[in-house]
Amino acid sequence: MSDQKDPVQAQDDELAKIKELAARAQADLQNAKARMEKEAQEIRSFAMQGLIEKLLPTIDNFQRAFDHLPEDLADHDWVKGLQATEQQLVSDLASVGLKQIESLGQPVDPQKHEVLQADEGEKDIVVQVLDEGYELNGKVIRPAKVVVGNGE
Repeated sequence: MSDQKDPVQAQDDELAKIKELAARAQADLQNAKARMEKEAQEIRSFAMQGLIEKLLPTIDNFQRAFDHLPEDLADHDWVKGLQATEQQLVSDLASVGLKQIESLGQPVDPQKHEVLQADEGEKDIVVQVLDEGYELNGKVIRPAKVVVGNGE
């Protein structure tokens, strides 16, 4: 009888194994749930990326128009209305995670800047921004097109 386990001890051992399996299954389930939530958040974060990328040229065109607006038109109500519309568009896009990349005066970052030419100025520092760059929730969706200093 020394070779056989006590029936109560055998049941206790079996119960411990079942509890361990249940704990592992619960941990696996929690990990899977966390992974799915993270993936869903990533999908939500970038679901609108295509639409936002299509709107960026519109923002650029608003800015170009305002940059070249004759001073005698600047105080017209229709111009102020267009400026308010552009500001609302930018604000709405910022609320879903769009952020303009700060470039002017910054060191060139190949992840954020597309260098189109070099000109006078401090070496490898952005001296002019030709087209603004943008990030969506921390991911670069359009690098800034820039001119950098050549050290002269």
